[in-house]
Amino acid sequence: MALLANKKELPIKHTRIEDEKQIEDVYEFGQVLGRGSFGVVNEAKHIETGTRWAIKAVNKEKAGSSAVKLLEREVMIMKKIYHEHLIHLEEIYETSKRMYLVMELCDAGGLDKMLERKKRFTEKETWTVIKQLVSAVAYLHDLDIVHRDLKLENILLSHPTGNELLNVKITDFGLSIVKGGVGSDSMMQSVCGTPMYMAPEVIDDLGYSQQCDVWSIGVIMYTLFTGRPPFMADTEEKLYEIIKKGIVDFSDPCWEVCHESAKNLLLGMLKVDPAHRRTAKEVLIHPWITVNTH
Repeated sequence: MALLANKKELPIKHTRIEDEKQIEDVYEFGQVLGRGSFGVVNEAKHIETGTRWAIKAVNKEKAGSSAVKLLEREVMIMKKIYHEHLIHLEEIYETSKRMYLVMELCDAGGLDKMLERKKRFTEKETWTVIKQLVSAVAYLHDLDIVHRDLKLENILLSHPTGNELLNVKITDFGLSIVKGGVGSDSMMQSVCGTPMYMAPEVIDDLGYSQQCDVWSIGVIMYTLFTGRPPFMADTEEKLYEIIKKGIVDFSDPCWEVCHESAKNLLLGMLKVDPAHRRTAKEVLIHPWITVNTH
């Protein structure tokens, strides 16, 4: 169930501390889950409650002022969001040198690793993932938030609840942005994202809106069905040309056995012209999403 969009910041605790050892009085740090240019993510256990979390520690000095501004924007966005398919920010600790983000732990790995193991997803599995992703993205778009970097690597798996086959959580809001109002000022122009998932209007750098997220979900959907992305090339330049043409290849045998409505939805999400591309809300009411017969 999607949660209602709330444009106010959520009451997330942000504690400034003098000594970094103070956080170790609250959390017991465990194994390293990942490393980046400016920080590390550790599994951690809240000493009092026993709840397990992921703590992202960022070295502000090493990151530099521009990266710190991006981090602050990421934090500002995460303070605004609360949805079952978005990674939840629990609290923040900050010293003069580091920022610690205490986030929901997804210990079932990433969607990219699962696809590597499985080679391709069934239609039912793909439907489950896409329905959850679009629900979360429609929620973000209601808040005027554009993720701008949706890809398999930024989708984590949590243990399923209820009858769901899979339970996905979107993470990494480092490139996300809150766009201003409706109209021309709501178009963004900085090139963001990963080339394989990049929408044609982003490549052309002519200004783009939240529709770039819908394109990326279309790329993810195709990749889950077939085990490979819809647009591939030897060089980035050739890849961009192929993406801008937007020709979707349905020659893989999987398309013969899946519902015709899946192809219809995919073509609607991978429209080169963003004005004719389905919005996240339109995807949510598409028959392939609403009719659970997969």
